[in-house]
Amino acid sequence: MATRSTPTRSSYHHGDLRVALVEAGAELARKDGPDAIVLREVTRTVGVAPNAVYAHFKTLAELKAAVAQHALREMAAAMLVHLAQVDEPADPREAAKAHLREVGRAYVHFALAQPGLFRTAMDDNPAGVGTPGHGKDKLDADERPKPDALLIAALQRLTRTGELPAEQTDAAVMASWATVHGLATILLNLQPGRSPAEREAAIDAGLHYLLQGLTARV
Repeated sequence: MATRSTPTRSSYHHGDLRVALVEAGAELARKDGPDAIVLREVTRTVGVAPNAVYAHFKTLAELKAAVAQHALREMAAAMLVHLAQVDEPADPREAAKAHLREVGRAYVHFALAQPGLFRTAMDDNPAGVGTPGHGKDKLDADERPKPDALLIAALQRLTRTGELPAEQTDAAVMASWATVHGLATILLNLQPGRSPAEREAAIDAGLHYLLQGLTARV
C-alpha cells in the first residue's frame, strides 16, 4: 500500500518555507482564530520539524504577526472584489460617497464572512489600520494593499470632489475605522443572532451616519 509522503525542509527553496508556514497559520486561523496558530500544528500541516520555524521566525509571536499581515491582505483582496461589483453614480461627488460607503461595507462583510481571519488580523493590529503594531515585516515582500490603503484612497476621492476638507483627513480616518470596526465587533461578538437583513440594515445605518458626518457642511 502506497503511503503519502510529506515535504521536508529540504523541499523548500529559501523563502518558500516561510510562505508555507504563514499560509498554514492562516488556514488554521481561518477555522478557529488566532489561538489556533500553534507551532506544532503549523509545522505538522506543512510537513516539517517544529524547529524548522526558527529559521524564519524567532518566536510564535512573530509567526502570528506575519499571519495577521496575511489576513489583512486577504481582507483587502476581498474588499476589492466587492468594490469591483459596485455600480457607482455618474455624479463624481455621489460616486465618491458611494465608494467610501462600499469600502466600509466590504470591511464589515469580510469580518462576518471570515471571523477567524478578522480576529487574527485585529489580534496583531488592534486598530485594524495597516501595520501599526509590528510595521511591515522586513522579510515580507508582499506588496498587495491592505484595508487602510483602500480607506485612504476613498477619503482622497472625497477630498478631490470637495466633499471632505484635506485638513480633516486624519479625523476622517479615525471616524471611519471606529465605525466599521465597531460595526464588525458588535455584529460578531455582541449581537451574533441578528438575521442577515438586520445585519445589513445596521451596516447601512452606521455608514449613512458616518458619511453624513464626514460630508456635513458647517
